[in-house]
Amino acid sequence: MLFGLDKLCKLVYKVAKQAKTGFAPNREPGEKEMEIKMSMEAQVVRISLPDQVVATLRREILTGVYQAGDNLPPERELSERFGVSRVTLRKALMILAREGWLDVVQGRSNAIKDFRTSVGIEVLPELLISCPEVLVKPPLLEMLIENSAGLCTQILVAASRKARPSDLPRLLELLARQTHKLPLTEFYENEFYLYHEFLRISDNLVLSLAYNSQVKLFRKLLAQGLIRERPYPLPRYHEINRSLIEAVCGADERKIQSLMAKYKKDMKHAFNRFFRNMGIELSGRD
Repeated sequence: MLFGLDKLCKLVYKVAKQAKTGFAPNREPGEKEMEIKMSMEAQVVRISLPDQVVATLRREILTGVYQAGDNLPPERELSERFGVSRVTLRKALMILAREGWLDVVQGRSNAIKDFRTSVGIEVLPELLISCPEVLVKPPLLEMLIENSAGLCTQILVAASRKARPSDLPRLLELLARQTHKLPLTEFYENEFYLYHEFLRISDNLVLSLAYNSQVKLFRKLLAQGLIRERPYPLPRYHEINRSLIEAVCGADERKIQSLMAKYKKDMKHAFNRFFRNMGIELSGRD
């Protein structure tokens, strides 16, 4: 039995939160991290003290407790609130600054930034764990489908403009590596490698950079146990990708566009399963 994501969040905060301050007090850096089992297969999420502080402050910024332009309370007050040392607190604040949630300036108050203009998609896995109710709504599903389909389409079209018939055997060889025997992480790494081969053919730096960001996001989702199955049943996966490979090597942009429009329904089912595996139902969207 898998924990629903809402149950996981409640468990995290039940273990970690005190009634008033939020966290187990006086634990210094280096002490044992909190462990949360997510499934009977012992998938474990380890949440360090700085990450516990980060998760709560992210949530409070997202839900409007702190608005853009506000200052966080002084470090001493935050340390007392969370029951952590100043060293641990500063680690948490630096993580938030790197992600774009706030400005940290030595000797001055830490100012909240407008996350809508400063935070990137790379924090999505952490937000799905710490505050799913803020994110997981039907528009998120539609956005993920459109963004993923749009980027894949651009990569495939760009590759089709420079592909040669001699690229076909190499691409089919990469596709053939995807078998039932592969562990999930290796399956996705092969998927990334296939699209990196399309990008090599296209020689498009901008698309490569965009795809690398998507790969980093998926690797974080995999590492945190949020992706638990292949996107499609394997025969369907091979059918989809073989037809796309043949369209790329045939320099048929119109067919690529048509196929990607057709396969959006498969992508919608895949994303719905992704959320359902976390115990989240987007009713009426499958």
